[in-house]
Amino acid sequence: MSVLQRDPTAGILLALLASILAYDHLPERIPVHWDGFGRIDAELNKRAGVFLHPGAMALVYFFFRLIPYVDRNRVRQLRDIGLYDPFRNGAVLLFGYSHLLLLGIGLGWVDREANLFAGLLSLAAIVAGNHLKRIRPARFDRFLTRINVSGAPPAPAYVCNVLILCGVIGQAGTATGALQLAWFLVPLGVGYIFLRLRFPSDRTPTP
Repeated sequence: MSVLQRDPTAGILLALLASILAYDHLPERIPVHWDGFGRIDAELNKRAGVFLHPGAMALVYFFFRLIPYVDRNRVRQLRDIGLYDPFRNGAVLLFGYSHLLLLGIGLGWVDREANLFAGLLSLAAIVAGNHLKRIRPARFDRFLTRINVSGAPPAPAYVCNVLILCGVIGQAGTATGALQLAWFLVPLGVGYIFLRLRFPSDRTPTP
């Protein structure tokens, strides 16, 4: 995950490779689009559909590569506050995740009722857990204090691990197509209760 966050070109190549490997095993028409509720609402012939999202990923990447030549000051401001690369990588990752989900549906590995937004919520938890584990900004510790969880080690690492685990479980729920939000939210609630008991903000962690 950290490699894809640093270099989105790796994600583009992986999506293209997945399309090539899956092509012969896909039906003639595959889903290619989601509606505003995260449900499939369009299909396309696989000859074009299987390369639609990798193409979109490449276009988004090149768009962000060109922006610095058009508006250098704005890009410099975004980079100074650490937002430019996350915006770029997040946009590429959005299309990449959608592509893999649609391929999974076409191959029969993922239920057709899989909801894009439920999957993205779980994916965001995985990305956030990995990101916070690496950088741990000061505002993260303040956030933990606000939710009555200690900001002292090793509590933040546990929080990150809970986020990642809940995201993985949520992805499994998205694949099943049933009670998809519950697969993410129930473990998240249980994890929060565990963190409150194990690392309360007003005392040191219990052994």
